[in-house]
Amino acid sequence: MEKIGIGIVGFGFIGRVHALAFSCIPYCYHDLPCLPEIRGIATSRPETAQKVKEETGVAFVTSSFSELINREDIDIVVVALPNALHQEVVNKAARAKKAIYCDKPLSSNLKGALAMEEVVKEENVLLGVVFQNRFVPALWRTKELIQEGFLGEILRFRALYLHSGYLDVERPWSWRLDEELSGGGALLDLGSHLVDLLFYLTGEEANIKASWGKTFIPERNGRDVKVDDWSLVLFDLADGGEGSIESSRISTGSADELRLEIEGRKGAIRYNSMQPNYLEIYDLKDKASPLGGNRGFKALETISQFPPPFALPGKFPLGWINAHMACAHDFLLRFAGRDARGATLEDGIKVQKFIEDAYHSMSGG
Repeated sequence: MEKIGIGIVGFGFIGRVHALAFSCIPYCYHDLPCLPEIRGIATSRPETAQKVKEETGVAFVTSSFSELINREDIDIVVVALPNALHQEVVNKAARAKKAIYCDKPLSSNLKGALAMEEVVKEENVLLGVVFQNRFVPALWRTKELIQEGFLGEILRFRALYLHSGYLDVERPWSWRLDEELSGGGALLDLGSHLVDLLFYLTGEEANIKASWGKTFIPERNGRDVKVDDWSLVLFDLADGGEGSIESSRISTGSADELRLEIEGRKGAIRYNSMQPNYLEIYDLKDKASPLGGNRGFKALETISQFPPPFALPGKFPLGWINAHMACAHDFLLRFAGRDARGATLEDGIKVQKFIEDAYHSMSGG
């Protein structure tokens, strides 16, 4: 089997997640199109490079992303950096004819994303965007149900992504709080996942009606914070439905909670990432009488029902890393020319435009 070299640029939390995901693939999937190997890592500083080399045992670790990208044994470049730094690395990787696996969002703003699109298309290289929630089995099943007509006409789409990590006013400063490096707050960080699910699951276009954002803690560690702690976006769906997307990094009691409610003329679907093994469905065809009949929300046991060639039994509880592993596996399929369903460059641009329009609405546009 052909071995494919993976080079990871950025090795903070999400860089480590991608390293784990690619490393697990050979143990969890049959019929791989190629065998991924972590062959290089680029960190931001020489001292962190040395530490990562000692911790991981990866032979090549550097503080120069150019040095990593230019290696002949690197086939796929994983971009796991602050949003505003994506463009330089993506452009460099594209010029070097490498495939690119870019963490969401594509960039800190639409202008940067469109500039990346121009280079990627000019060089005719593959770029995938990491929207791993597409691969949660319950959400995979949600898309199937919508395509099967279970909901009928969609009347309402409501999605929330809630964190509580930024409630602590003493939380150390992070690039996610820096407007220049991040490009936005909760909406761009968390809401981008919801926007991708909106388009991916429903297949509908959306028109923003109004949006709001608020910075509840405007100063941290003596520095001004200009990005949103919380946001809400209201929109119309192209086929007549209504929708809302709410994102928060200050939701007390929510560690990492993604909620989804979709209501149609024939039924409804509910999902909560705090109970990721189940998808709730409501079918209006169920009898409502006598005494309530058998109508009501029912839980489907989606658990870890990843489709073949996933090699492990589906009875084990779903972990957050599983969706990342499935997303990375899907990218390998696309890399090898097989059918895949992961987010493309065009998907990433679409999400970026929606969010930029929402921020424009917040500012009175």
